[in-house]
Amino acid sequence: MNKSKHTFIIILVANFFFFLNFSQLMLLPKFIVHLGLGPADIGYVMGFFSISVLVALPLVGLLSEKISKKILFLIGASLMCFSTPLYAYITHLGPAIFTLRVIQGLGFACAFGITGAMVFEIGTGKNRRTLLGMLTASNITTHAIGPAFGEYMIHAWGFGPFFFSAALFGLLGMILGFFLPAKKRIGYDSPSAFTRSLPFMIAAAVLGIVFGTAVMFLPSYLLSVGIGNSSAFFIAFVCGSLIVWFVLVKALDHLTESFKWIAMVLLMLSLPLWAGAINSLTLLVGLSLAFGIGYGYLYPTINAFIIDSLPGKKGVANSLFVWSFNLGMLMASFGVGTASALFGYRKAFVLIGLLGLGLLFMKKWMNRSWTQSHSIS
Repeated sequence: MNKSKHTFIIILVANFFFFLNFSQLMLLPKFIVHLGLGPADIGYVMGFFSISVLVALPLVGLLSEKISKKILFLIGASLMCFSTPLYAYITHLGPAIFTLRVIQGLGFACAFGITGAMVFEIGTGKNRRTLLGMLTASNITTHAIGPAFGEYMIHAWGFGPFFFSAALFGLLGMILGFFLPAKKRIGYDSPSAFTRSLPFMIAAAVLGIVFGTAVMFLPSYLLSVGIGNSSAFFIAFVCGSLIVWFVLVKALDHLTESFKWIAMVLLMLSLPLWAGAINSLTLLVGLSLAFGIGYGYLYPTINAFIIDSLPGKKGVANSLFVWSFNLGMLMASFGVGTASALFGYRKAFVLIGLLGLGLLFMKKWMNRSWTQSHSIS
């Protein structure tokens, strides 16, 4: 095994356990309800995390060009890990729980804000996108494993052991972080170079809106149409993302970039555009699988584009991508919630699907920005 593959495996596994810590806390709303609080309180608590991530990411990106990305990952994993057990001592809504969410937002920004750049630095050519795709697929897998294991812990042992088990996963990720490469690569891009990242940032934000709409609002919509168990969506979504980079990756190499982009956008948008027609588990699984395949391809592809557009500032570029995606998620949480209340879930989903179609027309703009960045560099 060569050094690059060995390094990639360490990054992959360390990030996997970090994300298990993070994904298990997707069940935090259940704990908030357990405290006797309501939906508005859930929104406030969960929103503090997103706001913290958005505020911290630009600084993390700049720091990643000055200090080792390994140090930033260790800081992030430590903040996420050691703050998680403290939820067990929360008894009411107050400054303590909001402080923990802010700390974990900082941890997420530090750890995940730079892993894409670390992967990009050890890859070469098209291999970089494949590696980012495998990283994305690994992260998405935790979205199924973490909550499923968390549900078991809550029902079998209660919230205390649930939080400590999540922290244990984070601790494993932090320990593995000590084996990450310690070097830092400092480059230079002129201030005007950052304007070339704009189309990729917009594309990432749109992707975040579509993804956020599905994971935050599809389960409640399914409940309203008589499908009480939304686990089929998450399982099929994860399977679709895995299929892209572990089954279809070689076949995709024979297709043109434009064809792949159009096909994957349409596959992803089939879920929001046709969500109103879901009346069976079979159709739900089919649309969720298509959504996972499209998203699983588009997320690392846009990530690779934005990093490659700023060749001298890979850490900053990756932070810009994660920042833009999370901005889209935050926009979805407020915008789609309001639209659903005003027009109903089905019309809100269609609106998001139509918004997502804008990605079809952004490819040429992205290609032009990428070409400009490489002709200059």
